[in-house]
Amino acid sequence: MIRIWNIITKPLFFTFIRKIYYNMDKNVPLLIACKPLKSEFNNFQEISLTSSEFTLGRGLQNSVVIPFLAISRNHCTFRKIGNSEWTIEDNSTFGLLINGQKLGKGNIKKLSNEDVIILEPSEEFKYRFIFESDTNIIPRKRIKLEVDDETNNFINDVKIKFEESQSCEIKHLEDKIQNRKQMQTATMILKQQLQINMDRKIKHLESQYALQIENLKGEKSEVEQQKALRIAERDAQLAMVKEEMEMKILELMDQIKKHNEAESEMIRENNSLKEKLLKEREEFLSELNRKNTSKEEMLKKLTAKMKEQEEVRLKEKQELEEMLRTETEQLKLAKEKELKELEKQKELREIELKQELDEIKKNLEEKVQQTEQQKLNAEQYLNEQMEQMKKLNDEEKVKMDQLIQEREEIRKKLAEAQINSEKSLEELKSRVTQRETELAALAAERIQKQAEQSSEVISSLQDQLEKMRKQLEIVETENKNLIESVPDPFKEDTSKQSTLAEVGQLMESELQCSICAELFINAITLNCSHTFCKYCITAWKRKKKDCPICRAAITSECKSLVIDSFIEKMVLNLTEEMKNKRQELLKNREAEITAMDTRTTAISSSSRRGRRRRNTRTTTTTSTSGHFHEDGTMSRQIPTVDLTMLPIPRSPPQIFLLPAPMVVQTNLEVQTTDTVTMPSQVYLVPTTEGTDGATVAAPTVTGHQVAPSDNLIN
Repeated sequence: MIRIWNIITKPLFFTFIRKIYYNMDKNVPLLIACKPLKSEFNNFQEISLTSSEFTLGRGLQNSVVIPFLAISRNHCTFRKIGNSEWTIEDNSTFGLLINGQKLGKGNIKKLSNEDVIILEPSEEFKYRFIFESDTNIIPRKRIKLEVDDETNNFINDVKIKFEESQSCEIKHLEDKIQNRKQMQTATMILKQQLQINMDRKIKHLESQYALQIENLKGEKSEVEQQKALRIAERDAQLAMVKEEMEMKILELMDQIKKHNEAESEMIRENNSLKEKLLKEREEFLSELNRKNTSKEEMLKKLTAKMKEQEEVRLKEKQELEEMLRTETEQLKLAKEKELKELEKQKELREIELKQELDEIKKNLEEKVQQTEQQKLNAEQYLNEQMEQMKKLNDEEKVKMDQLIQEREEIRKKLAEAQINSEKSLEELKSRVTQRETELAALAAERIQKQAEQSSEVISSLQDQLEKMRKQLEIVETENKNLIESVPDPFKEDTSKQSTLAEVGQLMESELQCSICAELFINAITLNCSHTFCKYCITAWKRKKKDCPICRAAITSECKSLVIDSFIEKMVLNLTEEMKNKRQELLKNREAEITAMDTRTTAISSSSRRGRRRRNTRTTTTTSTSGHFHEDGTMSRQIPTVDLTMLPIPRSPPQIFLLPAPMVVQTNLEVQTTDTVTMPSQVYLVPTTEGTDGATVAAPTVTGHQVAPSDNLIN
């Protein structure tokens, strides 16, 4: 009967009692989920506000703990005001939504029945507040329930079975009480006879078990020490991971700074382009007033220039878009690698924790086995004593009873030891699970921070793209306005030849190399921003490693292709005499360069042979970074930079007839090494986009600082 009660009727009875209790306690408000939650959060499908100040969050001190990253440690608090009013206070970082309206951190709102509360932005935890107070309940008529005969019979059967089970339990308790009374009387009689023997054996057993307890305590202390060492190792590993993540974050911040610097440089270049376009427009208008060229030729030139400019801008646009795409892809790949590394570290840590758990379990199992073996030995010893006592007389039977009692006490002690070991196992398991959840939360927080940083970097790059597109559109509109604002040109005038002659004279006087006194051939700019012919400066460097004008040490050289192209295009517009003179100069210079190359090759081969001979007799020291002078001082080789290999946005050279006031001649006093002041003429030449790009790009390639510009006009 008792088994039937426990299996069938007992759960039905308790459910019936719960329903009655729930109907009695209807004043408790509920938070019911509006949609089914995940399998992990099935326990939070329905939350009852049991206390007057009910807290909800991720922290362990809250009355309801929801282990979800979007929920704060102290997310919100529900407070009861009076008997029938409830309020909610927002303490979250992302904010709460009540009926679609954001509450805000630190704000309090009164709740009413069937209010919809969204705890976090992803709407995973969406609850409906249900609280039917006495004031809100509408008085209704009670519906009469139809009682069937089957339900009455079932209830009667349950009552009968419950009464029978109660009567059986009462009888069983009475029998136990009577048996205990009899045992007490028997023990009182036996106590006086067996007290002396009991004292002796108790002392003997206490001495044995004291040694065992001391051994167990020593093992426990060793286990605790191992545990403390492993916790310290884990903390050290976590600190290392934190330091690595901080270093990676700093690297990302440096990359963002570099991107910002590049953006500022692009803005400056665009501003300089705008200023140059305005200057060119003014010059063009002034030249149109002076010149008398035909309308068709000017329109053709303008259309050709506009097409070239549009092509260059399209190329720049494509290059910028490709650069931004590559940078975004690199950032994504780097972040994916970091996430994979974090996952690997997490997996390794989980494996280590599992191994530690297995070791602890093995140790505890070994201890349990030892205790069981001790128990078996004690039982064997007691059984042997029992067999010996059976052979003895009736007087010795009393001693046997005493030994049985001792055996029961020993069994109780062993059972207590087993219970204690199981409790320690459960505590260790709970601690390990808590640490695993904390590690998972930390890893998720770090992943979220990295994702936010990556989204910020991508958004900043997209903003830069949009800014560049807007600036290109502005430049295109300005070019269209320039085309529209072009007036009708005048007729041809006889002053064209005179202007060409003036331009030729200006070029000969201003665009001359200070060494050979001719127009630049393969112009090269030094780190001090002075320009010379390639052949002239190489010949000069054989004697001295200083600038011929300012006597500054030569550390870098850059090809100025803009000056060469400008001279070639201007020579095409000059007279035939000037053209022939230029061609002869170029041929002579090529012959001189070939002769110099043959000399250098012969010198290098002879020096190699001499080195081979010297190596047989003496040892010499060589250096790859430079060569030695006759004084014994070593001079470093000057790195040359080819600007054609650099991705500099460059517009095609524009041919304009320069007016006389544009070129300025200044006299500078340059101090030489012998403290003698020599006046030298420095020519100021108008710059273009290519020269500006060269001066900006040269230091980034060679690694040298930019020298102050002496001969360039911005």
